[in-house]
Amino acid sequence: MLSLFFCLSFVNTILDSLKDTLVITAHGGGAFVIPYLTVYAVLPVSVLFLFAFSAASHRMSRAALFNTILVVFMAFFGGFALVLYPNADVLHPHALADQMQQALPQGLAGFVGMLRNWTFTLFFCMAELWGDVCMGLLFWGLANEITNLSDAATLYPLFGLGANLAQALAGLVLKATTCRPSSEFGLALQLSMAAVIVIAGIAIALQQHITNEAEAKRRHHRHRHNSSHPMAMAADGSSSSSSSQIDAGAAAAAMAAADAQFDAAEAAARKAKREKQQPSAWESIKVLGCSLEIRCLAVMSLAQGLCNSLMDLEIRCLAVMSLAQGLCNSLMEFAWKCHMRLLYPNPSDFTAFLGDVATWSGDVATWSGVVTGGLMLLSPLLFERWGWRGVANTTPNMLLWGGSAFFAACITYQHLFGAAVAAGGAAAAGPVSLVLLQVLVMSGALLYVFGKGAKFSLFKPAEEMVYITLDEDGRTRGKAAIDVVGSQTGKSGGSLLQQALLLASAGSITGIMPVMFGVFFLMLRGWRSAVHELSQVRL
Repeated sequence: MLSLFFCLSFVNTILDSLKDTLVITAHGGGAFVIPYLTVYAVLPVSVLFLFAFSAASHRMSRAALFNTILVVFMAFFGGFALVLYPNADVLHPHALADQMQQALPQGLAGFVGMLRNWTFTLFFCMAELWGDVCMGLLFWGLANEITNLSDAATLYPLFGLGANLAQALAGLVLKATTCRPSSEFGLALQLSMAAVIVIAGIAIALQQHITNEAEAKRRHHRHRHNSSHPMAMAADGSSSSSSSQIDAGAAAAAMAAADAQFDAAEAAARKAKREKQQPSAWESIKVLGCSLEIRCLAVMSLAQGLCNSLMDLEIRCLAVMSLAQGLCNSLMEFAWKCHMRLLYPNPSDFTAFLGDVATWSGDVATWSGVVTGGLMLLSPLLFERWGWRGVANTTPNMLLWGGSAFFAACITYQHLFGAAVAAGGAAAAGPVSLVLLQVLVMSGALLYVFGKGAKFSLFKPAEEMVYITLDEDGRTRGKAAIDVVGSQTGKSGGSLLQQALLLASAGSITGIMPVMFGVFFLMLRGWRSAVHELSQVRL
């Protein structure tokens, strides 16, 4: 499981860096494009994936679903590197986008940039889905299925070691592939996508190995069950008689009969469970082509299923935590990447800096890596000392204190140098502005790294422990709705806020920072309240 999480995290780090590089440094792009991408591209794709996953989960095993999803990702990223990116200038409608830019308000420049660079928009969507689907849904779904709650407090935080090592190695790969002139960025991207496809293939092999081992343990459990079965015990008693060959055959027949009885009982239980379940989202959607009455019933069924899920305290609290996490990360990263674009306007420099953030080489990075790795190693002890609530509150507390200081620095910098930087760039605003911008970007990188480390080593294991206590429907479709759609809904909420503020400020970020910080603070308070409520009832 540690190796599998390493592979998935390695791919996620590379994709996370490249998706930002493509949309922020492209012609007509920038950090102001990300809010529109999150709402009008990533969120609809996430909802479509939820329906597809709901349908496939009824017809495919977990292992087959895992392999199919990863193959789809591999095919897309290979096609993007070989076909879409080399022909991006031909495929992108720059003339139409220029006309739209002249006709629309300046605050809608992000929407125009999203349509202009539509191939990069597709890449951004698939890269976002990789983190939510492969790491959040598939990996942790597999972990929750094969791990006992008593072992989760020890094992789950240690999985973060794989993510930490993968992040550092992926950063080195990004540094190695981008240490070329900016004119060769296409080759660097193709090399990175080749690494992504190879590591994804290894992840498929690892998942198959883990599934086979889990099935072997299940067969062993069945054998122990059969050994205690009355028919098997009778056969074992008869096998001690003088006719050993005949009795051995009778024992084998008895064991086979017990196996069949055990399988029949499991099949009957699964069938009874399916009959008790509500219709799936996909089954409800399929009737949309029927009569009006049936369409109304389908919508009512979907609404009833949603209401039933929200009535469950665990699902409701997990949904609030997921929404708050997505929205707070969206606001913080938007502020950080806006200033990063000012410091690194070149695509290669931008990607190389993200590689530095991933590897975090140097004295500061070594300290960061030691702290992050130390949290992962100490997390089992922290679960024992602080309890579930204390560990789950670490990430929102870190974002609350660190994010407050970071937003205060952003607001101060924009009021002092925002107009000069917007007019002539960071260097033109003077050496003091350039130094402060470097400090601001590095501070945002520190907050990003520490927040991510706390998420993987502390918050995510605490969140997944709740899923272990839920039923099968909560661990599959409920988890898919929260991890894939819930997180993107939170990011979309932050993006809608950013869009409204950008429209009101005519594209300027100077006046919108205080409002963003206010929402950031309130959502973190809601996140902590959800942790408190959940800890009072469940853990």
